[in-house]
Amino acid sequence: MRVQDRLRAAAAGVVGRERELAALQGLLRRGEGPVVVFVSGPGGIGKSAVAAGAAATVDHRSLVLDGRAFEPTPAGFLEALARALDRPAVGSAAAAATALDRADVGTLVVDSYERLNLLDAWLRNDFLVDLPADLTTVLVGRRPPNAAWRTAAGWRQLVAELAVGPLTDTDARLLVERRGLPTEAVAKVVRYGRGHPLALEMLAEAVGRHPDLELPDGPPAEVVEELCDVLLDDLDPVERQSVESAAVLRRVTQPMLAAVLTEADAPALDQSWRALRGLPFTRVTPAGMEIQSIARQAIAGAVEIRDPARVRELRRRAAAAAFRDVERGPSWAATADLLYLVQNPLIRNSYVPPVDRQHPVEPATADDRAAVLAIAERHDGPAGAALLDEWWRSHPAAFTVGRGPDGGVTAFSIVIPLAEVDARLAARDEVLRAFVADARNRPLPAGGSALVLRRTLGLRRGDGPSPEHGAMVVDMKRRYLEMRPALARVFTAAGNWQAQAPVLRSLGFTRIGSATGSRLQPCALDFGPGSVDGWLQRLVLAEAAPPAPPRPDAAPPVFAQLSAREREVLAVLAEGVTNQELADRLFISERTANRHLSNIFTKLGVRTRTAAARIAIEAGLTG
Repeated sequence: MRVQDRLRAAAAGVVGRERELAALQGLLRRGEGPVVVFVSGPGGIGKSAVAAGAAATVDHRSLVLDGRAFEPTPAGFLEALARALDRPAVGSAAAAATALDRADVGTLVVDSYERLNLLDAWLRNDFLVDLPADLTTVLVGRRPPNAAWRTAAGWRQLVAELAVGPLTDTDARLLVERRGLPTEAVAKVVRYGRGHPLALEMLAEAVGRHPDLELPDGPPAEVVEELCDVLLDDLDPVERQSVESAAVLRRVTQPMLAAVLTEADAPALDQSWRALRGLPFTRVTPAGMEIQSIARQAIAGAVEIRDPARVRELRRRAAAAAFRDVERGPSWAATADLLYLVQNPLIRNSYVPPVDRQHPVEPATADDRAAVLAIAERHDGPAGAALLDEWWRSHPAAFTVGRGPDGGVTAFSIVIPLAEVDARLAARDEVLRAFVADARNRPLPAGGSALVLRRTLGLRRGDGPSPEHGAMVVDMKRRYLEMRPALARVFTAAGNWQAQAPVLRSLGFTRIGSATGSRLQPCALDFGPGSVDGWLQRLVLAEAAPPAPPRPDAAPPVFAQLSAREREVLAVLAEGVTNQELADRLFISERTANRHLSNIFTKLGVRTRTAAARIAIEAGLTG
């Protein structure tokens, strides 16, 4: 690495990291490197800075896209790329490839890639294959590449990986010394920070304010949690209330902060904004101020445990403000704000996935037909498989498949707009006839459209809850985004209404007509006013409503009282992990994991991990 390279990297915000920078620079040599480089590491470890630093030192043009800033659909990605290229529009993957070639771009960095799981298959199968051969795409996120990158034909040899871990003691000392602390304090911070950049920054800030502070000794997650309390204790009550309120939001803008503050606190908006900007775990972005995710989860989680009613009220106010933004004009930022507020894991995990969830879902190919029909025959019998074969012949592009580690098909789904379905299929498909009849009897609003989720089956458990079935459900949500604001209704069919009703009803699905001869129950979800955004707002408001007193004749919903974080903890617990493994997976301290589990057991009325895990599996939370 040259001195010039170090200067450019420093200007991009990188401290030290010479080994990682040199490795990534080697991979970015134009025309010599891989097609894709995955740069991965836990939150707050500095992987974005490494990628930006390396991109700043290459001898060709580079572009950086922030996955947090655009809609996770092909149209959203292409729009963000057009803005970065300063072009009016890029309408297709092929047009994007031409534009990048003409702009002489040799490196394309896509940051926060974990936010773009809905785009993974499109990027691999449509976008990247059209790019110039000498362009390298760097995907920066919390996960290494999923199985599809290893099993899809030809990709294994074209992908490289760089894992970003803790800073060396030398680099950690460089980071901390910028704070101007005494030598003894620097050594103390480096020792307790364990090479984690965010923990080091927070430790340095805390020691700078309180030189005699007794530092927490534990994993970085525990250090961050404890230091959040230390730094918040330095704020006056109004400022602290504001920071805690902001931690419930995906992003913080002054209008959004004003919307969630109480009338008594609202006059101190400027003071609260300055307090937020002064914290070491916030940063200002073009979309607003962001609280680093680890700190945000620690602060919001503590408030939710201490005062769940306050958090419900904050979500209610934030949802109303976000929907007002939608009404002014549909935007991804407002939709993403609403999605972040939703607590239902079946929706939230589709758009804000837990860091360990991966969803390798692909458009089906002609070679997948036999595997798809075999799954259909296994769970729907020969007649059901024959009917789905007719769907395949009419609409092969409507099929998507999930793949296992060996590339084999583990699940499939059929998703298509109702207006595009071949009407001749209704002659044999009584489920489709029910959908068509419902659309006729209850006409869609003017300009509205409907989406058909005809069948989704996993290899092991059919349409029962499973990780592979869950991956297909996640992929369907991309269509919700693509079709809004025109999307008015979604049709599907439940194989076991009695077992699936709690989940489907929580999303707003109702039965239409009677079960068919194939025992499938047709169902419909009406989004109502505001399409997908209006539906999301109503879900948040329903979740934020005060808990209703239990009726003696009806059991309350299983997860009605669990927070989003508690549901995430429970889903991981159901995989049979230890408390320490659970804490490591979610980047929280073991102490916090134990506190979440205690609350979960109390709310679910169980005494053992096994009983809690069984409830999670039966309700489909693990999928």
